[in-house]
Amino acid sequence: MRNTLSHIFLTVLFVLSLISCDRTPHGVMSVNSMAELIADLQLAEAYIENNIGDFPNDSSKQVIKQSVFKKHGITQHDYDSSLVWYAHNMEDYTKAHDKAMGILKERYDKLEKKSSTSEPGEIVTAEASGPTHGAMPRSSRASHKLILHGNDINSDTADLWQGKRSYMLTQGARRGFITFDLAPDAAKQAGDRYQLAYKLNRGGNEFKVSLNVDYTDGATSQVARGTNSDGWVTIDVQSDTARQVRRIYGYVSYDIKHGHTAYVDSLMLVRTRMSKSNYGFINAQRLMERSK
Repeated sequence: MRNTLSHIFLTVLFVLSLISCDRTPHGVMSVNSMAELIADLQLAEAYIENNIGDFPNDSSKQVIKQSVFKKHGITQHDYDSSLVWYAHNMEDYTKAHDKAMGILKERYDKLEKKSSTSEPGEIVTAEASGPTHGAMPRSSRASHKLILHGNDINSDTADLWQGKRSYMLTQGARRGFITFDLAPDAAKQAGDRYQLAYKLNRGGNEFKVSLNVDYTDGATSQVARGTNSDGWVTIDVQSDTARQVRRIYGYVSYDIKHGHTAYVDSLMLVRTRMSKSNYGFINAQRLMERSK
């Protein structure tokens, strides 16, 4: 009798452990499945952005997205239903997102080993069926390198972001800021370029973004602007080749309307090396020097 009770007890513990590992309800994608899907969707978006001429309208872009859904054996409705659940369970969504970033890094590392001639951070085109490498979306300027997660801090491209990467902002948030304040990494060089990037679903709310670089001589390079569209947002600061960077800081500000929700996802702060081809591209960047 005692052995039977012990067996039942152990069986119950085993079942509970399975439930605790994946607590998503029926009809909602598990954390692991969602991570795999997020990774493939990121690749699909990167592929579209780097071959934008092949996708002149939303319908053509949707074909790629539907092929990703087909690969995972789900429909748009399945995906939307899962997103609704994850929107109310952001801790689980963060887990899925972090797993997805690990998947992308693993794929990119494998790609690097297979192709020693491919420059880290640049796009490698895929077959017509869709992208197969671990790239992340880039800014709209063709000369920019792709943003990569988890790469070697001593490489030419490094993600310096240290905070949360995903935020769900409800009406309770009202007005506020997502702020960051970082020292440059040990591998910094004069003329490095810094890019803040994130994926935004505004939900009809107002957003602004600012990126600043302070120098050791007291000067500051600054870019600030409003954001009036959804999708990937990128903002760049080109550091001065004649100055030493002391600090990189800024914010994403928001004003959430009553009954509205917004999402900020995949936050990154990427340092790349100076490129002669885009050094002069500063897009309303201001230099404020210390008064003498």
